Amino acid sequence: MFTVGKPSPGVIVFTYAAGVLALLLFMFPIFWMVLTSFKTTVQAFSSVPVLFFTPTLENYREVLVDRGFIGYIRNSLFIGLLSTLLTLALAVTVAYPLARYSLRGERQIVSWILSLRIIPPIVSVIPLYIIFSNIGLVDQYPALVIMYTFMNLPLAVWMLRGFFAEIPRELEEAALVDGSTPLGSFFRIVLPLVAPGLVATGMLALIFCWNEFLFANVLTAARTRTAPVGLTEYATPVSVLWTQIMAAGTVVVVPVLTVGVVIQRFLVRGLALGAVKG
Repeated sequence: MFTVGKPSPGVIVFTYAAGVLALLLFMFPIFWMVLTSFKTTVQAFSSVPVLFFTPTLENYREVLVDRGFIGYIRNSLFIGLLSTLLTLALAVTVAYPLARYSLRGERQIVSWILSLRIIPPIVSVIPLYIIFSNIGLVDQYPALVIMYTFMNLPLAVWMLRGFFAEIPRELEEAALVDGSTPLGSFFRIVLPLVAPGLVATGMLALIFCWNEFLFANVLTAARTRTAPVGLTEYATPVSVLWTQIMAAGTVVVVPVLTVGVVIQRFLVRGLALGAVKG
């Protein structure tokens, strides 16, 4: 048998150095975007990159106050949270029975559910626009909530099924012996134990909703426009307002990045559990 020894100090140093280098490469575009958002137009278009300057909040005032980008953020947040909650509620009712009961053709059912997520959005955007237009849901919140729920539901079911499969059946059986009902044991025993999985799944669903552009661009107008679609207002046929688009991009990216860092412990644990028996 082969034994794996402790890595040498040189290997450890190289591993950490490679990790730091990869982190810097991935984070540099975000760093430059945030930096440019605090520059004036002259500083942003300087032939020599300006690293030391007096920051200005004029770009953020122009974006959030004068151009009403805060309304787009509000739309994205409302649609994303509502769709995520609806996705989790529906996914739990599907994933739990798939994890707990032996069904005929269970593997085929799960594969079919996941295959719905593989459908390219561009294939369905025109038929869906016609349908929503005929029933009067274009530029209405329910249109995007329905679309995002449909998009995220297959992946949510797939992930939560793995989380529920990790919970021992004996815990629920013990609760039933103690006089609890099946519904009571589900809410008191299973859901608290699967909370990291719910957080991981909900976070992924929210990120997908927050970043989605195609359906939001087609199904919304001035009233329900989301933040990714609002970014296109700063790129005109005449010019691109780089400092303002960087400020708007920072407003869009930083909240999701911050939330991801805060709950990364639940996110990593949840994804690891979901991959075991998914």
